[in-house]
Amino acid sequence: MNEDIEILKELGLAQNEGKVYRALLEFGKLSAGEVSAKSGVSYSKIYNVLDSLIGKGLVEIIPEKTKKFSPADPETFVKLIEEKEERLKKAKEKITQLKRFYEVKEKQPVVVSVGRKGFYKIINEMTEAKHYGYDIKWTAEIRLEWIRSRKDDLKEKIKRLDLVRYDNETEKNVKEWLRIDKNIRKINNEGIAMSIIDDCEVMIALIKSDVTLLIKDKPFAKIMKKMFEETYKSAEEIK
Repeated sequence: MNEDIEILKELGLAQNEGKVYRALLEFGKLSAGEVSAKSGVSYSKIYNVLDSLIGKGLVEIIPEKTKKFSPADPETFVKLIEEKEERLKKAKEKITQLKRFYEVKEKQPVVVSVGRKGFYKIINEMTEAKHYGYDIKWTAEIRLEWIRSRKDDLKEKIKRLDLVRYDNETEKNVKEWLRIDKNIRKINNEGIAMSIIDDCEVMIALIKSDVTLLIKDKPFAKIMKKMFEETYKSAEEIK
């Protein structure tokens, strides 16, 4: 019987509706009180449940001296199943449409954000380096999560190289980074931060414009990697 109730729930009936309909199928024409006793649904709820089943075409009223209720032919469920199948078909079509929107968004090669919040949002969404990560730092900002990440990368033998702006404003931060990683050199920088990850992503922050771009393009990433490495070779070491 419990299995029957579960099947009825799958077809869209609530727990009490399933119990009532199953009782009527088993015992036939019953009064409201009898339905309550046979189904185990409290009498205070029985009329609401019966009204709901009548509205769904699954229960009929027998106009006798004492009003009784009778179950509709279970064949009625075939129609309910067909209606449910049609709704599922439409839902599947809608999901397919949404998937196309998602795929277009994922394939979008350039993402642009404005402001500091936009910068950190892009940083947090970037792919984690598996082979290499090259950075051009503007402030050489110190964040605990970035330090932990750098230490983990070094343990995993992931190649990390940094080019930094090195002046009175950044000296303290740069020296803090040097305690963690010695592969840091200085360059003249008038307002750029950049991160190149695994031949797949390039983040460029335009400091003066307060705009950050994330470019997901392999050919572009490869060229930027090569340019970075050439610049790094000729960059001055920090004493």
